[in-house]
Amino acid sequence: MTVVEALDRVRQAAEADARRDPVAHVQLLQEIHRLQLEAETPAEKTMRMRFQILQNLCVRIAIEYNVLQAIAAASGRPVTAAELSTKMGVDELLIIRIMRVITYAGICAESDYATYASNDTTAFITQKAFIGAEKHHTDLGFAIGARLVEMMRTNNLYQFPEGPGQKSPFEYTYGMGFFEYFEKDREQKEAFDDYMAARRDLNAPQWFEIYPAEQQLANCLGEHEFAVLLVDVGGGKGHECSKFRERFPHMPGGVILQDLPVTLKTIDTRPEGVTLMEHDFFSKQPVKGARLYYLRNIMHDWPDSKCLIILSEIVKAMDPKHSRILIDDYVLPNTNAEVRAASMDVLMMLYVSALERTQRQWEELLHSANLEIVQIWSAQTGAESIIEARVRS
Repeated sequence: MTVVEALDRVRQAAEADARRDPVAHVQLLQEIHRLQLEAETPAEKTMRMRFQILQNLCVRIAIEYNVLQAIAAASGRPVTAAELSTKMGVDELLIIRIMRVITYAGICAESDYATYASNDTTAFITQKAFIGAEKHHTDLGFAIGARLVEMMRTNNLYQFPEGPGQKSPFEYTYGMGFFEYFEKDREQKEAFDDYMAARRDLNAPQWFEIYPAEQQLANCLGEHEFAVLLVDVGGGKGHECSKFRERFPHMPGGVILQDLPVTLKTIDTRPEGVTLMEHDFFSKQPVKGARLYYLRNIMHDWPDSKCLIILSEIVKAMDPKHSRILIDDYVLPNTNAEVRAASMDVLMMLYVSALERTQRQWEELLHSANLEIVQIWSAQTGAESIIEARVRS
């Protein structure tokens, strides 16, 4: 493909995107990416990859010094590096140097020399949840990256460490597992919880819009009465189940949020219409015969051996005829995976020795837990899918 051909594909995708079609928007981003790859020389492409980590570092510095927060608070009014230096107590030259990189990345605008104005991205990235995201990915990920080659040479890079002396990249770097680490570092735990509560893109559909919950549940509620309609297993602060209850306030049956005590204690406001329950999903599932057991981004945190325990405990509690498990996670295509899903797969390997799975891998895992897939419901925008599974007949 030539650059001119790639540019024409961008134009066509842009015209479709102008009609507010979410699928067309995904296609537009893909075509823009292809255009950049066609236009770059090999030297330019590899240099961009080498230098892109500096954008993350500059953003992290700006957030830690509250520079981006101050720019966002000005609500579009131009702010000079000198003003920021006086207000935040940060060296003016340091602000100028990191802001060159940040403005190039489009995080905010450079309206004049050493003068900055917020844009939509500035407002977005300075929300509490997405400050948490920057802390989580940069602080933890960069430390692992710094020791990755050392680990490969002395300990090997194990995808699923199980044998004596085998360690995940996270364990090698921090001396403990991912979730154990959060018990020690309260700031990172808070950042992670805030991030997880808001991680679904603001314009993406909710899980109960991808999975036609109203239709699916209405089909069964007339023939069977459920004391519990939904169990959000490992549901964090309850963002997903509270949104579900808001959408379906009159649907009969209870909604239960399950998570560890350390997580439930961080909830500032109890989700309306939701019961909180302390539960470790590796132990016996206490809620019997619920209509839906919902797991969002749980399976991708664990290798198959651990997922099998989680699923098996739920299977024991399910009504074989009426209960369903809903798994909200990526289902990777065999080829041409989009960058977020492919990147998440590598991230899961580095952090928790787990993975994002293809449909075949999901089928094999669920079959091992005596489950079968009813249907996979996928968002048109390339976001995560909803796997509906039942006890295998």
